[in-house]
Amino acid sequence: MGEFIALIDVIPDDTDADIDALVEELKKVLPDTCVIEHHDILPVAFGLKKARVRVRYPEEWGGTDKLEELFGQVGGIQGIEGIAFSKA
Repeated sequence: MGEFIALIDVIPDDTDADIDALVEELKKVLPDTCVIEHHDILPVAFGLKKARVRVRYPEEWGGTDKLEELFGQVGGIQGIEGIAFSKA
């Protein structure tokens, strides 16, 4: 089996959230078969920022639902949205 790459937007629930620390927490909930390759910090509105993470994960997972479920275990998040995924 191969791998997929996904872009996932993760929006914290506070404008003062440390996005880099949030991404470190996201890494902790991923199994060894997944890796966050990169993240960007993007503005949302009114001082709120989000993390757009690029995740490499097993092809058998299909879409981004499993990643979104795992990221949902992290506290301090108001929104998680799969933006895109494709075969690596």
